[in-house]
This record gives sequence, C-alpha cells and structure tokens, in this order.
Amino acid sequence: MKKWIQHVLLAAAAPALMAWSGVGHAEEVRARTFKFAYVQPKDSHMGHGVERFAELVAEKSGGKMKVRGYPGGSLGGDLQTVSALQGGTVELTTLPPGLLVGMDKQFGIFDLPFLFDNAAQADAVLDGPAGQTMMQRLPKGLIGLAYWDHGFRNVSNSRHPIASADDFNGLKLRSLQAPLMIDTFNALGANAIAMSFTELFTAMETRAVDGQDNPIVAFETNNFGEVQKHLSHTRHVYNPLVVLMSERAWDRLNDAERTILRQAAEETRAEQRKVSREMEVQAIERLQRQGVVVTDITPEARAGMRDKVQAVTDKYVRELDPQLVATFKTAIAGAN
Repeated sequence: MKKWIQHVLLAAAAPALMAWSGVGHAEEVRARTFKFAYVQPKDSHMGHGVERFAELVAEKSGGKMKVRGYPGGSLGGDLQTVSALQGGTVELTTLPPGLLVGMDKQFGIFDLPFLFDNAAQADAVLDGPAGQTMMQRLPKGLIGLAYWDHGFRNVSNSRHPIASADDFNGLKLRSLQAPLMIDTFNALGANAIAMSFTELFTAMETRAVDGQDNPIVAFETNNFGEVQKHLSHTRHVYNPLVVLMSERAWDRLNDAERTILRQAAEETRAEQRKVSREMEVQAIERLQRQGVVVTDITPEARAGMRDKVQAVTDKYVRELDPQLVATFKTAIAGAN
C-alpha cells in the first residue's frame, strides 16, 4: 500500500517537476542545420548580415543550431529561392519584399517611387505597425523574422551621366521582375527590360542592357563598375531586406528554437543596417577612384523625376488596400 501511494504521488508530481526544471522534451533545442540562400556575394552587406545571424544562432543554441550561408545566387535567383522556401528545400533567405508582388500585389507598396526620404524614416516605418502589417500578410509558406537594409536604389549605365529625368530617354534599363518598377522606368523615358539579378552582369557586359538600378553596395560588390561607368544618386526607391523562413521548416521547430531564430534576426538588424550604410559611403569613394563617374541629383531634378512618375504612383496606389496605404502614410508622417 505504501509503495502504491508513493508511485501515485511521484506520477502526479512529474509534470510539475519537468516544468520547473525546464527540460521538457518539447522545449529542448535540437541539433539542426539551416540553409540561408541569398543572391549577393559573401562580402556584401547581405553576407555580413547572414554571418552575424549565424553567429548569434550558434551562440544562443549552445552550438546546436547552425546556419550555413549560400551566397551569390548559388541556390537560384530570388524568386526561385522563395519557391524553395515554400517547398521546404531551403530554410532561409533575405530579399527586397517588393519582389513578392507577384504573390500579393500589396507588396508593391515597397516599390512606390520616392516613398521614403531617408533611411531613418524607412527604419521607423518598417520597425513599427506598418512593417509588421506586411509581415503578417506574407504569402503562404513564408515566415518573416526581421527587416534588414539593402539601401536606396540608384541608376547606373554605360552611356552617359543621368542628372535629370530627360537623361533616361532611350536607355535600356534592367528592371526588377515587378510591374511597378517596369512602369516606373518606362514613365521616365527608358526601355525597361525585366530579368533576374543573376543574369544582370552578363546582360550589361554584352550590352543587352545599357544599365540597371541597385543599391550602391550591391553595385560595387558585384563589380558592376567594370561594365558601368556612370552612377547617379537617383535614390528613387528604398529597398529593405525581409528575412524569410520556410513555414514548413518553422512548423518543425519548437518554441525555444523559434525564439532563437527570431531573436537572432532582430538582434542582427541594427548592426547589419549600420554596416550596410557604412559600406555605401566607402563604396562611393572606391568607385570614384576606379573611374566611375558618380553624379549627384539636385532636389529640383529629383522633384522632376517624381513628377514624371506620379501617374504611375497614382495607378498603383489605387490597386492597394486603402487601409494599408493609410497605415503607411500615417507612419511616414510620424517618422518625419
């Protein structure tokens, strides 16, 4: 009888003891390796973010969870990688969220021309309710962890400096595979040609296109200065990076493992942004020494560009959820 009572008491106490000790099986951090694919080189601002993220994941998991980076589009272009995340064959990536517009047109809000005036304004909006609203509406199969920095997009070309809207006339410019970006370049007078990032260098080298637009760090780390001699500070679109995880992979994780990944992505954010923006300043100096002609755009010239694409902006705003547009407008006004 005495042994039976002891057995019952121990059985009743077991759940409480496990909860107190924190060793319940559901919360154990297990050995895992995650593939993190991205299109920029390892020594880019993306690469720095991925490496720091990997360090934090290893640190927080006691070395059990490992992140292996796959730079340079080695696992495919951005949209191919998104499909791989949805299929569960790749776990992580980071890319400009505007590229998701083909899955949900509301993501076109990120590519509206001249939406943000500066990086501090963009950070405040993305880290607040507006940015979180977009995280919550990510396409099926994707989980958002944080926003990092890609930078303002600037136009380069191999033919002549761009100092005003008229200088776009007749240029063949590679565009992101997004209708808004295509229409923006066409409205400026260029001929937009959509293609993936992994095809771009060869297209410029063979003169299939005259130019492109990308953040300056991406321009330098991909050696675009070898085939593009004119770079203009158009700053027409700000590109954040959204850190995405495969929902299939996410569903296999317990809460402790999910917390490690989310915290690591968020803690990487401030450092990655700082490094990315420092790299831009340094890149401009190096590019100028290499002979790339860097052209500043006056406020008047930028206003002229904005006026020329206003009809495009109006067209795409009408296609967006009015409540979403209002949320972004309020956030931008509050960040000024």
